[in-house]
Amino acid sequence: MEYPRSQVIKVAAGSVIGTTIEWYDFFLYGYIAALVFPKIFFPPGYSQVAATILSLSTYAVGFVARPIGAMIFGHIGDRSGRRTGLLWDLVLMGVASLIIGLLPGYQVLGFGSLVIAALMRVLQGIGVGGEWGGATTWLTEYASQSKWRAFWGSWVQQGVPIGLLWASGMISIMSVNSDFFYSVGWRIPLFLGAIAAVAGIVIRLFLLESPLFERTKSEGKIEKMPSVKAWTRYWKLILLLAFSWAAQNASFYLYGTYAVDYQATLGMPKTLSSFAVTIASVISIFILIGFAILGDKIGRKQAMIIAFSWGLVFSFPYVLLIKQLDFGTTVLAQILMSIASIGSYSVLPAFFAESFPTQVRYSGAGLSYHMAAPFAGGLAPIITEALVGPNPSAYWYWFSTVFAVYFAISLVALMIVRDTKDKVME
Repeated sequence: MEYPRSQVIKVAAGSVIGTTIEWYDFFLYGYIAALVFPKIFFPPGYSQVAATILSLSTYAVGFVARPIGAMIFGHIGDRSGRRTGLLWDLVLMGVASLIIGLLPGYQVLGFGSLVIAALMRVLQGIGVGGEWGGATTWLTEYASQSKWRAFWGSWVQQGVPIGLLWASGMISIMSVNSDFFYSVGWRIPLFLGAIAAVAGIVIRLFLLESPLFERTKSEGKIEKMPSVKAWTRYWKLILLLAFSWAAQNASFYLYGTYAVDYQATLGMPKTLSSFAVTIASVISIFILIGFAILGDKIGRKQAMIIAFSWGLVFSFPYVLLIKQLDFGTTVLAQILMSIASIGSYSVLPAFFAESFPTQVRYSGAGLSYHMAAPFAGGLAPIITEALVGPNPSAYWYWFSTVFAVYFAISLVALMIVRDTKDKVME
């Protein structure tokens, strides 16, 4: 049966709100790790390059924790329900953001603050690891009988550009006054994220459980160890799907967060470079919708191939454009790169959810998504920073090369994996 559109819309709205809060907290940490940690969590005179790499490393541990979160919450979601898992991951995100916002500088705790921030980043990674698989599964199961599954599933992905828009916008506002930003201003967005998490929990409490999960439960088909079952039975598919979207994960964190720090090193005000990301995030909302509809028309993997092929072509022109340090040119470059990154991202919920049966769908979709995080989004900025080093103007081509390599990896994986456009969800 096809479920009432009104209920699908309610679940979609709940998914967008929750994922927006999750990604806001996740992206916000990235900005703060790159811009704030090197200045307040390290002693005076410490190497700026070393401090940035170490700060970005604490950012990266969140990516390593994401597959762990997918396993933990996949188990909860496939056994106790999608909504249950989605409530607890918001709790983790809210607590982690609150504690990071309360951390003192190096003068009080030494490197202790950096260590605590890294631990809280692990909690954030576990929380995000549970969010995407749950929201994707929950929404696509409600839209399982619709011919527009990629469109409905893409609502989950709206949380990413909106979350990035929110995070970059807050950083732009708070960093107008540099002294205020480095003393108190960077903490305010974190506190706001903790408050928003509480609001998200309340909203999700009023939404209904997935009908496909309820049917599976009533038929006594719930797996005892769903996450383990998903991995042992579908590990080849999970790895292929992870590689198939690695380029999106890497490119997003390169153009959405690392590029701000890259331009700041070259001399562009952080307020301008982060505002360019904010503008691109607004445009990305519409790019996401367009590619989701394309995915329903021509297939999920075909839409991703188009997006990644463009990204491969644009890898070197992109960095040359942002090197100009012109605001208008930077906005153009960010929008054009978002076509490759956000365009491909739109079809992932339908693509991944359709690839697994209901008994292990939360686990399978979550693992496929988050297995890419450690070697893509988590590693790409660190590799780029290490290759570019203290001379970003001379070694700009390494920035482009990292982009190109990731796009090539995903294109190869997409040639192997099967499309799921016409697959029946059961």
